[in-house]
Amino acid sequence: MNGIRYLVNRVRGREMVVSVDLLGRPALISVAARRELARVRSVSTEVDLLGRLLEHVEPDDVAYDIGANIGIVSLLLALHRDPGAGRVHAFEPEPVNFDRLRRNIELNDVADRIVPQRLALGAGQGEAELFVRPGAGEGRHSLATAAGSRGSIRVPLDTITGFARSSGEPPDLLKVDVEGAEGQVLEGLDGLLPVHRPRELFIEIHPKGGGDAMPDGQPIHDWLAERGYDLSWERRERSRIQRHYR
Repeated sequence: MNGIRYLVNRVRGREMVVSVDLLGRPALISVAARRELARVRSVSTEVDLLGRLLEHVEPDDVAYDIGANIGIVSLLLALHRDPGAGRVHAFEPEPVNFDRLRRNIELNDVADRIVPQRLALGAGQGEAELFVRPGAGEGRHSLATAAGSRGSIRVPLDTITGFARSSGEPPDLLKVDVEGAEGQVLEGLDGLLPVHRPRELFIEIHPKGGGDAMPDGQPIHDWLAERGYDLSWERRERSRIQRHYR
Protein backbone atom coordinates (compact mmCIF):
# COMPACT_ATOMS: atom_id res chain seq x y z
CA MET A 1 0.00 0.00 0.00
CA ASN A 2 2.83 2.44 0.81
CA GLY A 3 4.27 1.79 -2.65
CA ILE A 4 0.98 2.81 -4.29
CA ARG A 5 0.72 5.89 -2.07
CA TYR A 6 4.26 6.86 -3.02
CA LEU A 7 3.46 6.72 -6.74
CA VAL A 8 0.24 8.70 -6.33
CA ASN A 9 1.94 11.39 -4.23
CA ARG A 10 4.84 11.62 -6.65
CA VAL A 11 2.48 12.21 -9.57
CA ARG A 12 0.66 14.88 -7.56
CA GLY A 13 3.91 16.49 -6.38
CA ARG A 14 3.09 15.90 -2.72
CA GLU A 15 5.29 14.92 0.16
CA MET A 16 4.63 11.43 1.48
CA VAL A 17 4.97 10.92 5.24
CA VAL A 18 4.71 7.39 6.56
CA SER A 19 4.26 6.22 10.12
CA VAL A 20 6.70 3.44 10.96
CA ASP A 21 7.65 1.26 13.89
CA LEU A 22 11.31 1.67 14.87
CA LEU A 23 11.81 -1.39 17.06
CA GLY A 24 8.77 -0.60 19.15
CA ARG A 25 8.71 3.18 18.95
CA PRO A 26 6.56 5.09 16.42
CA ALA A 27 8.22 7.55 14.06
CA LEU A 28 7.30 9.66 11.04
CA ILE A 29 9.47 9.47 7.93
CA SER A 30 9.28 11.75 4.90
CA VAL A 31 9.67 9.56 1.82
CA ALA A 32 10.94 10.99 -1.47
CA ALA A 33 12.00 7.77 -3.22
CA ARG A 34 11.23 4.06 -3.32
CA ARG A 35 14.64 3.30 -1.87
CA GLU A 36 13.68 5.29 1.23
CA LEU A 37 10.64 3.07 1.68
CA ALA A 38 12.94 0.07 1.39
CA ARG A 39 15.36 1.54 3.94
CA VAL A 40 12.56 2.10 6.43
CA ARG A 41 11.35 -1.45 5.98
CA SER A 42 14.88 -2.81 6.40
CA VAL A 43 14.86 -1.77 10.07
CA SER A 44 13.00 -4.99 10.85
CA THR A 45 15.81 -7.02 9.23
CA GLU A 46 18.56 -5.23 11.19
CA VAL A 47 17.30 -6.20 14.64
CA ASP A 48 20.60 -7.86 15.60
CA LEU A 49 22.69 -4.74 15.03
CA LEU A 50 20.15 -2.05 15.95
CA GLY A 51 18.84 -3.97 18.95
CA ARG A 52 22.39 -4.33 20.21
CA LEU A 53 23.02 -0.63 19.68
CA LEU A 54 19.99 0.23 21.80
CA GLU A 55 21.08 -2.19 24.53
CA HIS A 56 24.38 -0.35 24.91
CA VAL A 57 23.38 3.29 24.61
CA GLU A 58 23.06 5.11 27.93
CA PRO A 59 20.74 8.04 28.72
CA ASP A 60 23.44 10.73 28.91
CA ASP A 61 25.49 9.51 25.94
CA VAL A 62 26.64 11.69 23.10
CA ALA A 63 26.31 9.59 19.94
CA TYR A 64 27.83 10.24 16.51
CA ASP A 65 25.81 8.78 13.62
CA ILE A 66 28.44 8.91 10.88
CA GLY A 67 26.83 8.28 7.51
CA ALA A 68 23.37 9.21 8.78
CA ASN A 69 21.62 9.24 5.38
CA ILE A 70 17.96 10.25 6.06
CA GLY A 71 18.31 9.69 9.80
CA ILE A 72 16.81 6.28 10.61
CA VAL A 73 19.51 5.31 13.15
CA SER A 74 19.59 8.83 14.62
CA LEU A 75 15.82 8.71 15.15
CA LEU A 76 16.11 5.26 16.67
CA LEU A 77 18.65 6.53 19.20
CA ALA A 78 16.71 9.70 20.02
CA LEU A 79 13.26 8.12 20.31
CA HIS A 80 14.47 5.28 22.52
CA ARG A 81 16.07 7.61 25.03
CA ASP A 82 14.41 9.24 28.03
CA PRO A 83 12.91 12.62 27.03
CA GLY A 84 15.59 15.30 26.93
CA ALA A 85 18.45 12.90 27.67
CA GLY A 86 21.37 12.26 25.37
CA ARG A 87 22.40 13.91 22.11
CA VAL A 88 22.98 12.63 18.59
CA HIS A 89 25.17 14.35 16.02
CA ALA A 90 23.99 13.08 12.62
CA PHE A 91 26.67 13.48 9.92
CA GLU A 92 25.45 13.47 6.31
CA PRO A 93 27.48 15.41 3.70
CA GLU A 94 25.29 14.72 0.63
CA PRO A 95 22.86 17.66 0.27
CA VAL A 96 19.73 15.77 -0.90
CA ASN A 97 19.95 13.26 1.93
CA PHE A 98 20.80 16.05 4.36
CA ASP A 99 17.55 17.82 3.51
CA ARG A 100 15.60 14.58 4.16
CA LEU A 101 17.48 14.16 7.44
CA ARG A 102 16.49 17.65 8.60
CA ARG A 103 12.88 17.06 7.58
CA ASN A 104 12.69 13.80 9.55
CA ILE A 105 14.11 15.50 12.62
CA GLU A 106 11.42 18.18 12.27
CA LEU A 107 8.59 15.66 11.79
CA ASN A 108 9.51 13.82 14.98
CA ASP A 109 10.12 16.93 17.11
CA VAL A 110 13.59 15.80 18.19
CA ALA A 111 15.64 18.88 17.30
CA ASP A 112 16.67 19.10 20.96
CA ARG A 113 18.33 15.66 20.69
CA ILE A 114 19.49 15.31 17.07
CA VAL A 115 21.83 17.87 15.53
CA PRO A 116 22.22 17.46 11.73
CA GLN A 117 25.74 18.10 10.45
CA ARG A 118 26.29 18.56 6.70
CA LEU A 119 29.83 17.35 7.12
CA ALA A 120 31.93 14.33 6.17
CA LEU A 121 34.19 12.82 8.80
CA GLY A 122 37.46 11.29 7.70
CA ALA A 123 41.23 11.36 8.17
CA GLY A 124 41.77 15.08 7.52
CA GLN A 125 40.24 18.52 7.64
CA GLY A 126 39.16 20.96 4.95
CA GLU A 127 37.29 19.63 1.94
CA ALA A 128 36.88 16.23 0.31
CA GLU A 129 35.58 14.79 -2.93
CA LEU A 130 32.37 12.84 -2.35
CA PHE A 131 31.49 10.45 -5.16
CA VAL A 132 27.73 10.55 -5.56
CA ARG A 133 24.94 8.53 -7.10
CA PRO A 134 21.78 10.26 -8.30
CA GLY A 135 18.43 10.18 -6.54
CA ALA A 136 16.87 10.95 -3.18
CA GLY A 137 17.69 8.52 -0.40
CA GLU A 138 20.68 6.99 -2.20
CA GLY A 139 22.91 5.43 0.45
CA ARG A 140 26.01 4.57 -1.57
CA HIS A 141 27.80 7.90 -1.80
CA SER A 142 31.42 7.46 -0.83
CA LEU A 143 34.65 9.31 -0.03
CA ALA A 144 36.58 6.14 -0.78
CA THR A 145 35.65 5.04 -4.28
CA ALA A 146 34.16 6.36 -7.52
CA ALA A 147 32.82 2.92 -8.53
CA GLY A 148 29.19 3.26 -9.62
CA SER A 149 29.10 7.03 -9.11
CA ARG A 150 27.95 9.59 -11.64
CA GLY A 151 30.20 12.41 -10.64
CA SER A 152 31.41 14.04 -7.46
CA ILE A 153 30.87 17.09 -5.30
CA ARG A 154 33.09 18.93 -2.84
CA VAL A 155 31.98 18.64 0.77
CA PRO A 156 33.33 20.00 4.07
CA LEU A 157 35.55 17.52 5.91
CA ASP A 158 36.62 17.17 9.53
CA THR A 159 37.96 14.45 11.80
CA ILE A 160 36.16 12.99 14.79
CA THR A 161 38.89 14.55 16.92
CA GLY A 162 38.49 17.99 15.34
CA PHE A 163 34.72 18.01 15.58
CA ALA A 164 34.74 16.74 19.17
CA ARG A 165 37.10 19.55 20.18
CA SER A 166 35.25 22.31 18.34
CA SER A 167 31.78 21.19 19.51
CA GLY A 168 32.81 20.36 23.07
CA GLU A 169 30.78 17.15 22.78
CA PRO A 170 33.08 14.14 22.33
CA PRO A 171 31.29 10.87 21.51
CA ASP A 172 30.48 8.04 23.90
CA LEU A 173 29.02 5.93 21.09
CA LEU A 174 29.97 5.82 17.41
CA LYS A 175 27.99 4.32 14.54
CA VAL A 176 30.01 4.29 11.32
CA ASP A 177 28.52 3.33 7.93
CA VAL A 178 30.39 5.19 5.19
CA GLU A 179 30.58 2.89 2.18
CA GLY A 180 34.24 1.86 2.28
CA ALA A 181 35.73 4.86 4.09
CA GLU A 182 35.52 3.30 7.56
CA GLY A 183 39.31 3.27 7.99
CA GLN A 184 39.50 6.98 7.15
CA VAL A 185 36.89 7.79 9.79
CA LEU A 186 38.71 5.78 12.44
CA GLU A 187 42.05 7.39 11.53
CA GLY A 188 40.45 10.70 12.47
CA LEU A 189 39.59 9.32 15.92
CA ASP A 190 43.19 8.64 16.97
CA GLY A 191 43.97 12.10 18.32
CA LEU A 192 40.95 12.03 20.63
CA LEU A 193 41.72 8.69 22.32
CA PRO A 194 44.32 9.97 24.83
CA VAL A 195 41.73 12.35 26.33
CA HIS A 196 38.38 10.72 25.57
CA ARG A 197 37.66 7.15 24.55
CA PRO A 198 34.28 6.34 22.98
CA ARG A 199 32.82 3.43 24.92
CA GLU A 200 30.94 1.72 22.07
CA LEU A 201 31.93 1.47 18.39
CA PHE A 202 29.42 0.09 15.87
CA ILE A 203 31.04 -0.25 12.45
CA GLU A 204 29.67 -1.55 9.16
CA ILE A 205 32.56 -2.51 6.90
CA HIS A 206 32.08 -2.52 3.13
CA PRO A 207 34.35 -4.36 0.66
CA LYS A 208 34.76 -1.39 -1.65
CA GLY A 209 37.09 1.52 -1.15
CA GLY A 210 39.40 0.90 1.78
CA GLY A 211 37.59 -2.28 2.72
CA ASP A 212 38.54 -3.80 6.07
CA ALA A 213 41.69 -1.70 6.41
CA MET A 214 43.08 1.56 7.69
CA PRO A 215 44.58 4.05 5.19
CA ASP A 216 48.05 2.50 5.72
CA GLY A 217 46.73 -1.02 5.02
CA GLN A 218 46.60 -2.28 8.61
CA PRO A 219 43.46 -4.34 9.31
CA ILE A 220 40.85 -2.31 11.19
CA HIS A 221 40.53 -5.03 13.85
CA ASP A 222 44.28 -4.93 14.59
CA TRP A 223 44.31 -1.13 14.73
CA LEU A 224 41.47 -1.08 17.26
CA ALA A 225 43.01 -3.92 19.31
CA GLU A 226 46.24 -1.92 19.63
CA ARG A 227 44.15 0.87 21.12
CA GLY A 228 42.46 -1.35 23.69
CA TYR A 229 39.18 -2.19 21.92
CA ASP A 230 37.80 -5.72 22.02
CA LEU A 231 35.47 -7.21 19.43
CA SER A 232 32.20 -7.83 21.26
CA TRP A 233 30.03 -8.99 18.34
CA GLU A 234 30.27 -9.62 14.61
CA ARG A 235 27.78 -10.41 11.86
CA ARG A 236 28.61 -11.16 8.23
CA GLU A 237 25.98 -10.69 5.55
CA ARG A 238 26.97 -11.16 1.94
CA SER A 239 29.91 -8.81 1.37
CA ARG A 240 29.48 -6.54 4.40
CA ILE A 241 30.59 -7.03 7.99
CA GLN A 242 28.91 -5.49 11.02
CA ARG A 243 30.98 -5.23 14.21
CA HIS A 244 30.60 -3.96 17.73
CA TYR A 245 33.77 -3.02 19.61
CA ARG A 246 34.03 -2.01 23.24
